[in-house]
Amino acid sequence: MKITIISASHRTNSQSKRISDILYNKLLNIKSDLDVYDLDLAEVSLPLWSPDKKNGKGIWGETWNLISKNLIKSDGFILVVPEYGGMATPAAKNIFLLCGDGEFAHKPGLIVSVSSGNGGAYPISELRSSSYKNTHLMWIPENIIIRNVEEFYPDAQGDKIPKWLDDRINYVLNLFLTYASNMKPLRKIVNRKDFGNGM
Repeated sequence: MKITIISASHRTNSQSKRISDILYNKLLNIKSDLDVYDLDLAEVSLPLWSPDKKNGKGIWGETWNLISKNLIKSDGFILVVPEYGGMATPAAKNIFLLCGDGEFAHKPGLIVSVSSGNGGAYPISELRSSSYKNTHLMWIPENIIIRNVEEFYPDAQGDKIPKWLDDRINYVLNLFLTYASNMKPLRKIVNRKDFGNGM
């Protein structure tokens, strides 16, 4: 089974990337034979969607094709997104516009929101309401919010991190992997040729 973790910060060496790395290790601790693809949107610097993408030139050639192939092969997605001004990042929204070939279709997604303060709820609401229509990504009912993220370290938390957060993360990751495994049969009956977009 293949899982993709997407760090949706625009900053290199961001807290989102650090949390993505922590989740990467947690997933492998749960299931050591997982194939985990790590996509850092700050590192790849994908342009905003435009009609030029159809030309397959420049970054839309080899770079995007490799990313797209990895996403297509994935059975589930974890999106680690920081809250920018009470919103999901432009990179987070852009990746859903770029994935027009069924990369996310009928696969489970888990939103992990991070905040340097006490925020983090708004990106979850935004992504749940606007990212699934044409991608057909299926956000699971659970999500994770890591507030005061600079103080979050597995089993060595700062004073502002609740003691139960590690257990909650482990619970949600186990649940997410179960969704990813059990949703595979759904994709055998998907008809993207006639019904590729939502209504």
